[in-house]
Amino acid sequence: MSADDLRVEPHLLDYGAMNVGALASPYVSFYLYECKKRSLDIDYGIRRDGDRFMIGDSRVGVDSDGNIHIKNVQFPATKGLSELLTRKRVDKESVTTVDLKQYKTILEMANAHLEGYEPHANIRISKGLKYKEIISTLSSGTRQSGVEAALRREWITYK
Repeated sequence: MSADDLRVEPHLLDYGAMNVGALASPYVSFYLYECKKRSLDIDYGIRRDGDRFMIGDSRVGVDSDGNIHIKNVQFPATKGLSELLTRKRVDKESVTTVDLKQYKTILEMANAHLEGYEPHANIRISKGLKYKEIISTLSSGTRQSGVEAALRREWITYK
């Protein structure tokens, strides 16, 4: 990912900071202003659906302090949670254990990690780095983990 993928014009950041706070602005501005989207995670993170932000089956709100609101639950603004909710390649240095727990709660509340965003569906498996490094570790111990292990097994070659 290039630095250009993460850059937003300064005037857009200023406008975003007035609406969603300085912490959330660099993350949310990508969605608001149709900037380059190669770095955005719309599979396990926030996506734009018309004029709404969504994650899984749920609407997402971002207040003027950058706090995230999903299903009447507020999640405090942190750089780590913003990374997890928006980026394909997460800056792991910014993510804390609390951020990971909150992200897991959000995924479960919104069914964002499940096929079709349906409760009781299988976990959506991806070859992406974020799935391998984050999603799969948060969902270990589920029925999907056995399927994932089977997919990773090497085929036996007979001679």
